[in-house]
Amino acid sequence: MRALPADNICQRIIDLRNGTGKSQKEVADALGITASVLSRLERGETKFISHDLIIALAEYYNVTTDYLLCVSDMRMRKNVELEELGLSNKALVLLLQGRIDTKMLSQMIEHPYFPLLLDIANAYFTDAHEAGFASRNDIIDLGTANIKDFIETRPELKIEGNHDIRKLNAEKITGTDADYEKIKSIFLSMLKDIKKKMDVPEKDITSEEFKNQLDSMKKQALTTKKKKQLLMKWI
Repeated sequence: MRALPADNICQRIIDLRNGTGKSQKEVADALGITASVLSRLERGETKFISHDLIIALAEYYNVTTDYLLCVSDMRMRKNVELEELGLSNKALVLLLQGRIDTKMLSQMIEHPYFPLLLDIANAYFTDAHEAGFASRNDIIDLGTANIKDFIETRPELKIEGNHDIRKLNAEKITGTDADYEKIKSIFLSMLKDIKKKMDVPEKDITSEEFKNQLDSMKKQALTTKKKKQLLMKWI
């Protein structure tokens, strides 16, 4: 038997059950216990819980026992196929060791601008926009050259002409500089949004919904793979 922690484990168990949309009786039947036992556990009237029941609850809700006992906020069980996340082993170790604020990381990943941030960062690393901005700068150079030619024919407008040349040259920017400014702007915007939500955390999806989404992504990936294989046969 294990003494329940002082943290609000009761609310955590209630939230997990509510996330499944099942009644106390349905969950109790699945766990092989009576509904009254589960009811007392959710009301905080149980001071001790068996190790077998802790494990059973964790397996039923597909969460870690540490999450269930309020030792950790990481729901995902460590024996889940983590390689499906596409993270490096070093990144996984940092996450599992608790050296990264997973709550903050989750909010950043969930932010609608996060995919855009990664796209711009990738363009920044690969200099993908350099050619486009180089062409833009060439057009600006052409414009300043035309103004210089105009000044030679109208020297009385030299002051105004030089002012226009400086303004045009100030508009010149490389693809790297542009991407850097976009990254900074998007990242700061994300931080501002997250800061507003810090005191009102969004409700996470349930473990069952998470599993369903993973299954859906797997099916979609398999369908895409089969389509590519079929296409290759016809080529």
